[in-house]
Amino acid sequence: MGVLSLDLLLVALRRATPVALVALGETFSERGGIINIGVEGTALAGALIAALVTYFTGNAWLGIAAAVFMGMLLGLIHAVWCVYLRADHVVTGAAINILIAGLALFITVLIWDWRGRSASVVRIDPMLFTWVMLGLVVLAQIFLFRTRWGLRLRVVGEHPQAADTAGVNVYRTRVFYSVLTGALCGLAGAFLLNSLGRFTAGLVGGRGFIGIAAMVVGKYRPVPAFLAAYLFGFVEALSMRFQVLIPSDIALMLPYVMTVLVLAGFLGRTHVPTALGKPYIKDQS
Repeated sequence: MGVLSLDLLLVALRRATPVALVALGETFSERGGIINIGVEGTALAGALIAALVTYFTGNAWLGIAAAVFMGMLLGLIHAVWCVYLRADHVVTGAAINILIAGLALFITVLIWDWRGRSASVVRIDPMLFTWVMLGLVVLAQIFLFRTRWGLRLRVVGEHPQAADTAGVNVYRTRVFYSVLTGALCGLAGAFLLNSLGRFTAGLVGGRGFIGIAAMVVGKYRPVPAFLAAYLFGFVEALSMRFQVLIPSDIALMLPYVMTVLVLAGFLGRTHVPTALGKPYIKDQS
């Protein structure tokens, strides 16, 4: 079988799906000025709640809906902390990651009596998530750069004072897109659960952080961010085949090493939204 077989390309596309969903969500969030490194924990929470709901109802679709809702809830919490309470964005995101990691271990022991692992659950074809992801990427690219709402979002991330003067509610805009980011991360978690068929504490495996890297490499644009995510998925799929030639630990490490190298080459060359991570204080005068 050739290296660039259709099967390999499709596997790479599926592997890229959760990374691309996170990258897309983070693109919306950071375009509006909100840093969210809690995407890793949000995806894990989505997978966990999807496992719980699917396990008790036997309905995978309800599990997916619950994952999206949980992601939205965590996105809302993050937004309230950052927008209204003016907390540090990175600290808040890190707190979400730590909280969810601990809750995952506690809940799996409580429900299934296995530390960090659930029982098997019914699932749907993961490729359905992939097709949805591709459609969302295209729509997001059009939305951000071909609509007035996308323009408003970009202005909020660059010049919130100017957006406010033009009648755009900066607080509401940031909260809305933070919630949207959470929804996409929750969907990424649901995809991972449906791919494996059960929840594990290491299910996300750094893909949230890889999604942030893909967003940076893609220069805050949905389609380039997807291509960066696909590169990760391709190397990951390729590394699975290399396991017969090189030690498996080294093969599994290749996608992450590649991500670090690529990211190192792009840092400093990407325009970061001017107001990113900065609290906005509305002028009351």
